This record gives sequence, structure tokens and C-alpha cells, in this order.
Amino acid sequence: MKVETFMTIREALMEASVQLENSGSPWLDATVLLSHICGQRRELILASFPDDLCDEHYQEFIKIIKLRREGHPVAYLTGKKEFFGRDFWVREGILCPRPDTEILVEEALSLIENRHYNRIHDLCTGSGCIALSLALEEPKLRVSASDISVHSEEVFYKNRETLQSPPQTEFIRTSLLETLKGPFDMIVSNPPYLTTDETVDRMKDGWKEPSLALDGGADGLDLIRIIIPEALPLLSQGGCLMIEAASSQMEKMKELMKKAEYTEIRILQDLAYRDRVIVGIKP
Repeated sequence: MKVETFMTIREALMEASVQLENSGSPWLDATVLLSHICGQRRELILASFPDDLCDEHYQEFIKIIKLRREGHPVAYLTGKKEFFGRDFWVREGILCPRPDTEILVEEALSLIENRHYNRIHDLCTGSGCIALSLALEEPKLRVSASDISVHSEEVFYKNRETLQSPPQTEFIRTSLLETLKGPFDMIVSNPPYLTTDETVDRMKDGWKEPSLALDGGADGLDLIRIIIPEALPLLSQGGCLMIEAASSQMEKMKELMKKAEYTEIRILQDLAYRDRVIVGIKP
């Protein structure tokens, strides 16, 4: 005879938080996953602490918490990740959108308004979160995105459809800038920028995100060394290149931009006040 487990929502969340103590954000992860299991908004889950959690949901919750402990990102387990106020569909094989990348979108929108940019390209687009956010915020823009990953193409078009992004927002499957045809007023990119050693360590620790989207070579700058000089001829006069990377890489990237003869070079900080995005203008 099956024995049902009776536990309140609060007790289930407390138990899961202990199991996820090494996840970085155990309470947040637990509440997001339980709201996914129950099909309710997170606020409703938090407002229902005294309520009993039915056995069916509890058993599902145990299984999904186990997967999270094994290193599966919360976004892979729920199939979505919020970015710039919208839920983007994600799946294995695609880098999950990060909140820190929103600073790139915010600055891009500011430059688009102030400099009257129109044609925008998102390089290494992944889920399409940058390109589609820009297109949804400014529907008159001509936005394109590219990535070498076949998974990226699938996810991009599903997000474009689900979020009802303007149909002129297109995906190009290519390696970096090889087949792109400018001029673009702005090129934005969140390329792989972890070092190979950092990527290997994360894979050993159980990270499930693809190494292709993480590994930037020995110093993390392999792709960035290609992007900075090769983007310049694809930009219109006064056009902008914006790249996200690690704070430790910014000074080297600044040197690369100066060498390629970009002007008005600036470095922007993320939500934790770490250098995160570099901006350069084509003279």
C-alpha cells in the first residue's frame, strides 16, 4: 500500500533548500522549481506556506531537486529563464540567459535612441535573448542574430514565435562574422569568454551548459580577438561594437579595441559593480 507523505509547502521548501545549499541560491532555486511543479506563480507559492503539498507534487519536487543537485540549471528544468522582463525558452545545448547581460541590452537601447541606430546584429546569440529583447523593445529596428549552433537556431525561432517578436528579426547560422553582410549600426555579442581551464573545472563540477558556449581558449579571448578587428569593417561610420566578457579581460580588450582604431571606448559595470561590457565606436 502506498504511503502518502504530508508536508506543508514551507517544510518542503526548507528541506529542499538544505539539499541545495551548494547551488549558490538554494531558496530561490527551490521556490522557482516548486512553482514550476505546482503550475503557480512564485508569489502564490510564497503566500501558501501553511498549506499542505499534495503527495504527487512532493514526489515530483524530490525528483527535480535531485536533478538540480546534479548540476542541471534551473532554466533547463523549467524550460524557461526570465530575461529583461520576458520568459525565454531554453533547452540543453544553449547557454542560459544571465541577469548581468541585461546591462548590455540597456546600454544598447540607450545608444539606439541617442544615435538613431537602425540595423543591429547579435553575434553568438544563443537563446536569442539579446536580439529579441532589442527587437521587442524597438519593433522598427532591423535586427538579425547569428550562431554556429543548430540548437540556437531552433531556440531562437521558438522564442521569436512565442514572444511575438517582429517577423523581420532573422537568424543566420554561421561561424562568427564569416558570412555577414553589413553595414550594421551596432554589433552586440556575449561570446564564450571563460578560459579553457575554467570551463574544464565547471564541467568537472557538473555544469550542464555546453562547453561550446563557455570556452574562450587559454585566456578566454580567442573569439574576442577575432570579433574586435573583423567587426569594424561591418559597421557603419559611427557604428558601435558592444561585447560582454569578464572583468579581468577588460583592459586587454581595451587594448585590442585601440589597436583596431575604435574610439570612445567605455567599460560598463554589471549589477555587482564588476566590469562587464566594453563599448567602442567606429570613427
